[in-house]
Amino acid sequence: MTHSRLQLLAGMMFALLVALLPSLAIAGGSFIGGLSTVSTVASTVPANGDFNPYGVAVVPATMGKLHQDDVLVSNFNNAPTSTGGNLQGTGTTIVQISPGGTQTLFAQIDASDLP
Repeated sequence: MTHSRLQLLAGMMFALLVALLPSLAIAGGSFIGGLSTVSTVASTVPANGDFNPYGVAVVPATMGKLHQDDVLVSNFNNAPTSTGGNLQGTGTTIVQISPGGTQTLFAQIDASDLP
């Protein structure tokens, strides 16, 4: 093969690869790709109204008040009020949600005790 034919063949193979990349990525699939139903399991908003769930952790093993497969959710914002609130980074709560949807307050920080 001549040099120009090799370049043409290489260019065509590259173009084909670029064209196929999106479909190859889809073929691998995402872990949520097969999910099509949205169901509310529980609210992440505790009694004090903190919201904007930001950090989520699944409990790997039961220990004390933590139960395996429960989900801990950190609320990032404080509760909205008529005079403000909803400030980023001012949430004070972590809620624990069971696989069955029961929500309990796992921890609450008193902001006045922080440095």
